[in-house]
Amino acid sequence: MKDVFERMQEIIAEQFSVEPDEITMDTDFEGDLGADSVDLVQLVMSMEEEFEIGEVREEELAALSTVGDCVNFLNSKLDN
Repeated sequence: MKDVFERMQEIIAEQFSVEPDEITMDTDFEGDLGADSVDLVQLVMSMEEEFEIGEVREEELAALSTVGDCVNFLNSKLDN
């Protein structure tokens, strides 16, 4: 099974029309990818579906500004 980062790379690459290898743990959704709030909601919905983590709460979403934030968040959810 692919690790969380590789799966996130694929989701982000598809949603933002970038190459997966351009995405790093430090990639910032707003600064590097130009994401707006709608993009972030769509990304979270994709994460919820891909990783079967249930609904991400709004306060959790506010803390997710980089790919690394999402990977760490997902790892903590998947470990529980």
